[in-house]
Amino acid sequence: MKQDEEIAKLRKVAPGAELWEEAGGPLVYLPNLRIEHNGDLVIANALLSPRAHSSYTTRLFFDRPFPEKGQNWTVHNLMGRTWHAMSFNNVSETLPWIEILANHLVPLR
Repeated sequence: MKQDEEIAKLRKVAPGAELWEEAGGPLVYLPNLRIEHNGDLVIANALLSPRAHSSYTTRLFFDRPFPEKGQNWTVHNLMGRTWHAMSFNNVSETLPWIEILANHLVPLR
């Protein structure tokens, strides 16, 4: 199954990655994700939507905002939790999920 293969790849960077379902589509919970932020390494929980979500082609949500990087941070309630997302669009859902994640992390560097 494609989703199993995609999760296996994501577990190389987030060993605790879990597949969640929301509104009939996949979300990937990425606990303790190592993120390069302003040249430093930070650990945060993230939620990857490898499909269209809230008018974006794909989305990456975080357990907290990183306001000094990224633009137009918004708050979302997904799976009973509060998540933060920057405005970053046009990362294609046709890419492998690991590449979707990598693209969404670029603005935080």
